[in-house]
Amino acid sequence: MAVAGVAASTFLLTYIGWDAGLDRLHEIVTNDDRFVITASGLLLAVFGFQFLISIAVDPLIKKIDVEIAGGRLPASVRKFVEVGSHVGWIERLILFSFLVSGSPEAAALVVTAKSFARAPEVREGGRLIGDYYLIGTLVSVAAALGLSIITRLGLGLSPF
Repeated sequence: MAVAGVAASTFLLTYIGWDAGLDRLHEIVTNDDRFVITASGLLLAVFGFQFLISIAVDPLIKKIDVEIAGGRLPASVRKFVEVGSHVGWIERLILFSFLVSGSPEAAALVVTAKSFARAPEVREGGRLIGDYYLIGTLVSVAAALGLSIITRLGLGLSPF
């Protein structure tokens, strides 16, 4: 839905001209509750729940830092942890978009693709990194799922 909104906005701006396109975009944003509901849900899912995910993984990050400092984990593992929140933002953006648009199958593929892409790094870091990855991913998916259900209900759609 968010991707469709961006595509529609771009089309409007280029097809009917900037002034008319901006006027129409302004009308949609100010007069259509669906836009506000969807945008609010998306922003909350992507950025608003980062604090909850941080609470869940911070104890593991502290343990990981101790293991790296002690030489029991390679320093490259730190990079894996540093990009985790950014990967989570992208993950929640895509998951929320697919779930709100009613495509849970596509959302499942996103989580699967992420698992395959990050598997070598998780293996390199061992169980501690695996726990960090699993907890972060599960909380991230739960946030996207919960906010997408609330958004769909706010739009007058069924939860799934």
